[in-house]
Amino acid sequence: MVEVHKVNGGGPVHEGNVYLIIDEVVALIDAGMDAEATMRNVEKLIDPAKIEFIILTHCHHDHTAGVPALKAATGAKVLIGEGEVCDLGDDIATGSYQYGEDPAEFGIDGTLEEGDVINLGEWALSVIRTPGHSPGSISLYEPRAKVLFSGDTLLPHGNIGRTRRSGEMVRELVRSVERLASLEVRVLYPGHMEPTDEVVGEQIKTSLEFARSIH
Repeated sequence: MVEVHKVNGGGPVHEGNVYLIIDEVVALIDAGMDAEATMRNVEKLIDPAKIEFIILTHCHHDHTAGVPALKAATGAKVLIGEGEVCDLGDDIATGSYQYGEDPAEFGIDGTLEEGDVINLGEWALSVIRTPGHSPGSISLYEPRAKVLFSGDTLLPHGNIGRTRRSGEMVRELVRSVERLASLEVRVLYPGHMEPTDEVVGEQIKTSLEFARSIH
């Protein structure tokens, strides 16, 4: 049986969520900011050396600052959406300036495109390109379990990630939320706030209404 654990902790309240998926292949979704705290939580559950992938939903600092230390500790391969690679190392694109820090520096081992599938064993995560919060944001959907890792594109209780309030980025965000709203989702694992399995479809519908209201 697949296990999913939220394993980040110890960082700022707005730190991005980190999820540990324990399947035949073990993966982290995003890396948060506090790698030391994340490693402590991982070690309670599994040998960190078993982590094969760190899959980044987008390049913002609150989701990537922990990558260098986590990659060094686990030897995991780092994967990110194809359209996001050019933004790494840019303090504006990554938002690291908001924390008074430099962008995290790390190598990318592979890029993910729309329609790619990451086979973990029982679960196979489908890559969905969901730009808007950032140019190359991705979400990950497991169609049999109906589980969605939405990054910052879609958040619980009718929320969405921040975006520019005009121009193509906001239009892209609306289209991305529309795509996610078309999925049947039983459990939502968002980039911020807590995972939820309560009337997820209604929550996503409210998020879509909100996104359309700022278009």
